Amino acid sequence: MIVVPTEKQFDWRHAPVMLFCIVLLNVLIFIFYQSGDNDKYLEAINAYENAEFLPQEWPQLQSYLRAQGETDTLDELTEYHKEEQYQAIATHILLNRDFYQHLNQMARDTLDPRAYSQWQRERQAIQDIFNSLSSIAHGLTASEFKLSSLLTHQFLHGGAMHLLGNMFFLVICGFAVEAAIGHWRFLSFYLIGGFAAGMAQVASDWNSSTPLVGASGAISAVMAMYLAVFRLRKIEFFYWIFFFVGYFRAPALLILPFYIGKELYSFYSNPESNVAFLAHAGGFVAGGILIGISMLLDRKTINEDYLESDQSQADEKQQRLADIYRALEKYSFAHAYKLVNEAIKVFGETFELASIRVNLLKISKGKGYPQSVLRLWQLKRLQPHELERLEKTWFDNPQLHEQLDDPQAITLGMQFSTLENPLAAEQIVAMLNQRNCASPDFILLVQKLTTAFANTGQKNKHTQYQALANQLTQGEHSGVL
Repeated sequence: MIVVPTEKQFDWRHAPVMLFCIVLLNVLIFIFYQSGDNDKYLEAINAYENAEFLPQEWPQLQSYLRAQGETDTLDELTEYHKEEQYQAIATHILLNRDFYQHLNQMARDTLDPRAYSQWQRERQAIQDIFNSLSSIAHGLTASEFKLSSLLTHQFLHGGAMHLLGNMFFLVICGFAVEAAIGHWRFLSFYLIGGFAAGMAQVASDWNSSTPLVGASGAISAVMAMYLAVFRLRKIEFFYWIFFFVGYFRAPALLILPFYIGKELYSFYSNPESNVAFLAHAGGFVAGGILIGISMLLDRKTINEDYLESDQSQADEKQQRLADIYRALEKYSFAHAYKLVNEAIKVFGETFELASIRVNLLKISKGKGYPQSVLRLWQLKRLQPHELERLEKTWFDNPQLHEQLDDPQAITLGMQFSTLENPLAAEQIVAMLNQRNCASPDFILLVQKLTTAFANTGQKNKHTQYQALANQLTQGEHSGVL
């Protein structure tokens, strides 16, 4: 579910200097610093497995978790052990610094000095490599809280899609907030919002050893600031709830309790999730409070002239989209289809327009439906939420899979491989493998899947696709997977 404000259009007269710097810094850190994390992770895991520490430490881990009362974690890891997913267990062990300290004490008491010295040296070297991962070295970990990590965690991300998704929402809301409150105030409020979001997450569980990374808490503060600067003015929002998308207008501040409530509900209803819901809620609260305090201290905090300028004038594309959604709300599907085609002629095949066309043809059972789906699958450079919707059309239309030629299928597979669960990309690889695809780009797709499964700790699939990549590289194509 997505609800974002879209009242203001980008305006170079109010250039978002700080926003640009924040986005650039996030991207540079990801490319030049975090890009080495995968190699470090694999180096540490492989060294741990080669040293055969897991058979020695697994019984100790079971006893430790029982003593700590962490039965749920023990049950989960035991299941991994039965399924021989040893990499997931090794990752947990290397992440758990308290357990490592416990191991050190046990080894010191039970091993002779020479054996202990050798174990400690080899084990510490592996632990040092693992601890150098960006999320562990500079993420926000409640059990090992550091003030500096309140800042550094805001500029780290768990993957390319995490980064792109966060920067997408930051840009949507950030440029208007910076224009409304000024460059330096925007920067300081952004960072303070991130601090508050981090502290909200830490306070929820001071014993947590899971590192928090990402700008989403600070971005939540920016979204709240967007609503706070408009206060009770009616502004435009874009929504995407399940299969329903469109625009509506509402008093800005009335949406803020919805944002906060949604995150609190998610926190209590989905406690096992890796999403930092309380960080989001803390960011929303902090952003609203920051604007409120600032206005109490100085009524000129907000550039009212900017808020009033062109507020009621939407650009042509937004107006056309609004007309399309009004037609859909009235079930005037034929008229909506006509409007969509006219908009595509003017603006090209954007994902939103192409998706609406596919859905309208599906409803009307139009002859152009298969071709419209194939054209949708050929769109490139999509946002994370767009890829998730695109994946659904892939699963809904298995009869059209074979109509994609090899280059088209490879391009689509590359996009699907960035999803958290790249099942659609696996299906494309299987299809191309059955075709005996000989394109070098097919090997790149398989290697990308191999890396994706390595990053998520799915050792069996990582091994499976690594073997296929090696087979394709050596020219020993068998056509089976």
